Amino acid sequence: MTTVSHRGMQDALRFHLVFFAIAIPIALLSQGAMLGWAILLLAAAYNINLPLMCYWRGHRQGLNLWLFLLPLSVALPCADWMLVKQMGTLTFPDHGIYRLGGAVPVYFMGLWIMLLWPLCWLAQATRFPYSVSAVGGLAAFLTWEWAARPMNLWHAQDVQQIAGFALYPLIPEMLLVLAALWMWRQHGRSTLPVRLFCAVSVAVFYAGALSLALLWIG
Repeated sequence: MTTVSHRGMQDALRFHLVFFAIAIPIALLSQGAMLGWAILLLAAAYNINLPLMCYWRGHRQGLNLWLFLLPLSVALPCADWMLVKQMGTLTFPDHGIYRLGGAVPVYFMGLWIMLLWPLCWLAQATRFPYSVSAVGGLAAFLTWEWAARPMNLWHAQDVQQIAGFALYPLIPEMLLVLAALWMWRQHGRSTLPVRLFCAVSVAVFYAGALSLALLWIG
């Protein structure tokens, strides 16, 4: 069972406070093609500097968690691809960045981990990691969904919405965080093929949860 020290929690909080204090104004002040390139560079910066911080500060488990979640982050845009191409419930504005399958901007491969890593890492510093990750995941993705439209990142369409964000993804997104945390705690020290299989399994689970949520909530 992986636990996080008080020092590990402090370092993670400081890193994310500094990173997002820089990233959010850059994203808000960028428009059009500049926004696409800004998000692409910020995603790359996060995925370079987070493991460097973990290595520099001696958080080996934090580095391993990043290595574990990165394949999942790369695989998750396939679920968005499904929502765009098959379900027609999601659309991404064109910011001039290459799109996976002509549907999902490539920078989303590096964005999912920006929520999953801190949620999984900080939850393990508590007595009830799964409860904390569920509540934290719901709150984080609720904020993310609410901010997406004014930031022109993506738009939901032809589904039930409140204040401009769709309802159906919220429970699947919470389950995604729980599944990622459970997989990490069970298989975080497994071989590379097993970890890759875990990443694909969680991505497929998430896509299925989205499909059922669309059926039941719409």
